[in-house]
Amino acid sequence: WNNKQPLTACIYSFWKSEKEYQEFMEKVHDQIFVNSGQANTYKSINVSLFEEKLSIPGFEDNIIAVIRKSNYIRIALSQVKEHKLKRFVEIQDKVWNPGMGKSKGMLGGTFATNQKQHNTFLVLTGWRSESDHQNYMKENFPELLKKAKPKDDVLELTGEQFKVEEAWRVLQPENRYAYKRSH
Repeated sequence: WNNKQPLTACIYSFWKSEKEYQEFMEKVHDQIFVNSGQANTYKSINVSLFEEKLSIPGFEDNIIAVIRKSNYIRIALSQVKEHKLKRFVEIQDKVWNPGMGKSKGMLGGTFATNQKQHNTFLVLTGWRSESDHQNYMKENFPELLKKAKPKDDVLELTGEQFKVEEAWRVLQPENRYAYKRSH
C-alpha cells in the first residue's frame, strides 16, 4: 500500500516478454478477475506498460532477485521535456544508477520507458528495508540531486513508496528464469 495514500494499492508485474504478458491477459486474466471478485474492490485502476532501458545496479544481479528479496520499493515516474530526453537517460546512467548502486541496502532496480508515452520514464528500486531507503535519502540523495538537476529536464515527477506485502508477492520458481543483467 502506498505510504502516502494508504488506500492506494501498488501492483507491479514483470514479464519475460510482452508476448507472455499478452497471452496472460487474453487467456488467464479475466477468469482470475471474475473468480476473485476484484470488480468490487476498487474504484479505478491505471495500467501502463514499460520496457527496460537500463538496469539499476545493486546487491542483486537481476530484477527477479530484486523483487524476490525487496522489503521496500521506491517508484519514480517522470514526464520529461521532449528536448531533454537524451540528457535525462544519460543522467540516469551516469549519476543516479552509480549513486544508488553504492547505497547500503539497495538491491537493484530498473529504469524503463513507457511504451505509449516515450517521454515518460519509470524508476523502480528495491531496498532491503525502509530504513535503508531513508538512509539513502538522507546521506546520498541530496548530492545526487545537485548533480542531476532534474528540474532542468522534468515536466512532472510523481512516485510511490511502499513496504512489500508478502502475501501479495507472486513469483515463479527461480529456475524458470534465465534472465541475467548485462553490465
